[in-house]
Amino acid sequence: MTFDIYLFKALGEETKHRILKVLLNDELCACEIPIRIRRTQSNCSMHLAKLLKWDLIKHRRKGKMILYSIKDKRVAEVFRLLEKNK
Repeated sequence: MTFDIYLFKALGEETKHRILKVLLNDELCACEIPIRIRRTQSNCSMHLAKLLKWDLIKHRRKGKMILYSIKDKRVAEVFRLLEKNK
């Protein structure tokens, strides 16, 4: 599948959508994401793995922390368009 299909699949699922939205502005530690989106750590981990596989987000290690961020700038553009059309 292409990037666009994966992005729209992610936007159609609430938890993945929330994860992408919180990552738009910040690079976040894996421990911060569940708190910000009000989900369990295990639930977030499952969704983060799928978003990584779909190449929508990226991660890097900083000591013991794993930091996640948006990989493709088109994700931010889609969110900007969605907000504009509300």
